[in-house]
Amino acid sequence: MNDRPNKKIYLVACGGHGRVVLDALLALNKTVSGIIDAQLVPGSEIFGVKVLGDDDLIKSLDPQLSTLVNGLGSTGNSHKRIEIYDRFTKLGFSFDGLIHPTASIGAECKISESSQIMAGAVLQNRVEVGENVVVNTRASIDHDVVIAAHAVVSPGAIISGAVKVGRSAFVGAGAVIIQGIEIGDNCVIGAGAVVRHHVKANTTVVGNPAAQLE
Repeated sequence: MNDRPNKKIYLVACGGHGRVVLDALLALNKTVSGIIDAQLVPGSEIFGVKVLGDDDLIKSLDPQLSTLVNGLGSTGNSHKRIEIYDRFTKLGFSFDGLIHPTASIGAECKISESSQIMAGAVLQNRVEVGENVVVNTRASIDHDVVIAAHAVVSPGAIISGAVKVGRSAFVGAGAVIIQGIEIGDNCVIGAGAVVRHHVKANTTVVGNPAAQLE
């Protein structure tokens, strides 16, 4: 999102979510200098961008000349995504986010430079998005919603006005959260769940109406 013309961009991890991120960066006409992923063959290419090696390569980069993009996704557990972010920010690296050109962003939104707003997502006015957040494909976020750091909002989720989504929470695909609800830190909202009541921290809820998973 925030252009850093003097820094080279490196994508960290390029599995399924990473490819979506890479595709979005290229749609934004960003030049990606390389992919860092231990699961891929060095020298191979994805969308014309070379795989350079594993995480050890990052240690050879200068944080003043390089910026990272987090390509790790989440299917309910964001620990690896958060670990990558925390490990390399402590070494002085910044993480760039992105806003896909097809996303719709309302007035007076506050979006962290490290967060990812993916294709077709809608953020209405005065939404706040914390660091390292993912708002995934076609998610709908209504007015005055606050999404805390490291949370993931999955494809097609609908978050109504004035909802608060806690730190490291996960909102599953197609879930619906009605207005004014508070989702605690580290919560998991199951795919398709309809949340009508506040959800305490460290709780998993599923179903319609959403109920705590036993």
